[in-house]
Amino acid sequence: MAHAEKVFKVKNGKKTTKYTWRVRYKKPDGTWGSEPGFPTKKLAEDWGEQQEAAIRSGMWIAPEKLQTPLGEWVKIWKTANQKRPRTQSSRAYLLDKLLLPEWGHTPLHEVNNVFIVKAWATRMAKPHGKHDPDTVAQARSLLSTILSGAEDAGYIPANKLYGRRILVGSDHHDEEEEVWAQPDEIYRISQRLDGVHALMPLADCYLGLRWGELAGLHRDNCLLKREDRIDGKPFVRHVVRVDPKVGSLHEDTFELDEDGLQEWHRAEDARLEEYRAKGWKANRRKAPKNVVKLYLGPPKNKYSAREVDVPEFLVRLLAEHIEAWPHEHPFSTPGGQFWRRGNFTRAQLRPAADGREAIERKKGFAGREAWEPVLPGFTMRGARHTHDTWMKDDGVDRALRFLTMGWVPKDIEGTYEHVTPEMRRHRLQRLEARWERGQRVARRAGVETSEESISRGSPK
Repeated sequence: MAHAEKVFKVKNGKKTTKYTWRVRYKKPDGTWGSEPGFPTKKLAEDWGEQQEAAIRSGMWIAPEKLQTPLGEWVKIWKTANQKRPRTQSSRAYLLDKLLLPEWGHTPLHEVNNVFIVKAWATRMAKPHGKHDPDTVAQARSLLSTILSGAEDAGYIPANKLYGRRILVGSDHHDEEEEVWAQPDEIYRISQRLDGVHALMPLADCYLGLRWGELAGLHRDNCLLKREDRIDGKPFVRHVVRVDPKVGSLHEDTFELDEDGLQEWHRAEDARLEEYRAKGWKANRRKAPKNVVKLYLGPPKNKYSAREVDVPEFLVRLLAEHIEAWPHEHPFSTPGGQFWRRGNFTRAQLRPAADGREAIERKKGFAGREAWEPVLPGFTMRGARHTHDTWMKDDGVDRALRFLTMGWVPKDIEGTYEHVTPEMRRHRLQRLEARWERGQRVARRAGVETSEESISRGSPK
């Protein structure tokens, strides 16, 4: 049975007349546990009896586990929750920038408090704080996931954040809708670009691939021939294939290990040596903690490994491009390197969609003409939104829409519905009609209506 005992305070090595109470209670393994610091005997005994009651009911959690700092628990939790590199890098950002600076040294049972988390979210999100409300909401969600892990491991009795809706930022926080394109708009954007730069946004609007699936597409998976039969007659189509193992380009942040750090220092030494040989002044840069890597890997999920039917006009454009393209990946840079999404968007898509100012001709620069805005804010993600919007508008069956977009069919309808050749033909016919309509509208607007810009700039 729990019992309390006095604990006298010591000053200058001598016991004083002041004291607190310490309770001793029997733990599940038969040993005696203790907890000091109670101001009265009754409070100490009540606390001890609560522990023994929890032990008898099987709900007891050791006080030292409840006192585990969040930062220490996160190290344990991360070893049991290995995710894809992109997920790990996004979690690392949220932990380093928002969660651990606030609660890294705070005991788990104190973090597990809805009121405290609400106050933190309000303080961190704009306009009160410096973080975007969506980022703070992601951090709050991650904190709940971490606390659920602590609950499963027996470090806290229950995750009090689970299932609780915590508003972040203003209740009227509006998310900007993704910008999608009409056929003439994406045609006009593509006409402003050359070669592969022109083909990339155009192809994505008519295929609906994710950025990584487009940028990582291999030439061996392009324009594969498939034959079906409709009413006893052959129906031939061409597809692009998203490979289940290496069908997507990933751009993720990795923490530098010892080998990676040594490699970075060797590269930095070589850079400094090169600068010195040229007589240039250069200072040694600070070693980074992380490195961003581009690599091929599996697509988002098993449904993302798929084949997407290509409309006839795009079959022609893509075939001409691949024939002249010397690199393995048709949508790589002109030098054959993988694109970084931000580089392509900034250098190619933004001026083509948002417009640009004219620059006068001067010595060493030929100058450039001004471009009026066509579709401000359009992105490669918007191209994927565009394709699904078109399919919905054209009455493409849901089964084919899900297959084309690489979505997971979670309901009973998705389990039982199947894609037919008629559905495929209908989608391809409607996309071909959109392409022709886009050119007609552009012609009326005075835009060049030829396919020269697609091949212009492609290596021969």
